[in-house]
Amino acid sequence: MVEVQYSEQASDLMEQFSLSTLIQDRRETIESFSGKERELFKDVFPVMEELRLLFQPYKEKMETYYLTGYGITLLQSCYLEMVDKGLMPKSVEAVHAYCLQLDAEAIREQLKDLLNTGPEHMAKSGDFWDYLEASSIKSETKWYFSQFYRKPLEAMKELIELSRELIPLYQPYLEKSTAERRAYAASFSLEDTIAESASLSHFDWNFKENQSIKLYVVSPWMVQFASYLSETEPKKSHYFIVSCRIDQLLKSGTELDMDTFAAVLKVLSDSTRYNVMVELAKPYAKSKRIAEELDITGAAVSFHTQKLINAKLLLFNRDHKDVKYDVNKSLLREIIAKLTSDFGLEEK
Repeated sequence: MVEVQYSEQASDLMEQFSLSTLIQDRRETIESFSGKERELFKDVFPVMEELRLLFQPYKEKMETYYLTGYGITLLQSCYLEMVDKGLMPKSVEAVHAYCLQLDAEAIREQLKDLLNTGPEHMAKSGDFWDYLEASSIKSETKWYFSQFYRKPLEAMKELIELSRELIPLYQPYLEKSTAERRAYAASFSLEDTIAESASLSHFDWNFKENQSIKLYVVSPWMVQFASYLSETEPKKSHYFIVSCRIDQLLKSGTELDMDTFAAVLKVLSDSTRYNVMVELAKPYAKSKRIAEELDITGAAVSFHTQKLINAKLLLFNRDHKDVKYDVNKSLLREIIAKLTSDFGLEEK
């Protein structure tokens, strides 16, 4: 039995440090949802758009300073470092103050760790520039990381000033979801969610006895299930950031309804995307090499990869360092079985 620690106050802090998510255009993500999934989030989509427009005037500064790894922002990373050290901040300003007292090298180490939150399996001996080159983040985002790294103290000051300006704007939305977040946290089961999700159950989570597992529940419009493993000794801490209703969204991917069936066929109908999927499933797959092999741009590889992930055809592989993604063989078998049944393709 996994013992999960939850704090409503800590979850509030975590959400207020994840605002960079809100400037993203979610239309492509929404389009990848099945009819059942759209129904689940129909009241959330208008809030997403409202928030995107609210923060639109800050978009350029947010992209420049509000850096994000895979599922975790720089501010969240700094907050979790405080938790690792046993500081347990109780307010936004406590985290802001901590960030401002970090020296240049500590900030640079945070940036390096942030790049290593993705599925790239970075070598521990690598430096920041090695990590940046190996990362699958967009070229534009790599540029922002490099500029932050070159002037860490000035950039951190800009980030904190921006955060102080954005958080008051977000307060009405944080309060709006309080009741749902509270109810969701009371009923949420981490073990059940992992077991019932095709995209999570194939990982070897390797939870250990007495390991610290902390849960942060955020608003449904964040649409997130993120995990972060701290390497701090003597016992490593595992952090999970989950948005309300995410268990239902993850579980829906295990059921092959007509919406999912049609969406998968549509995604696979693009020949370039199909070839990207084939290449990504191979050991040591690199976006740069795939782009050269298929005579497309690196941005195109990233675009097709995200489409495949959204369609649940690719699953992140955190268990084997040589393979970044697993093909969702279970889903493909269901697709093939349906085609075989519908068209009488059984061998005779």
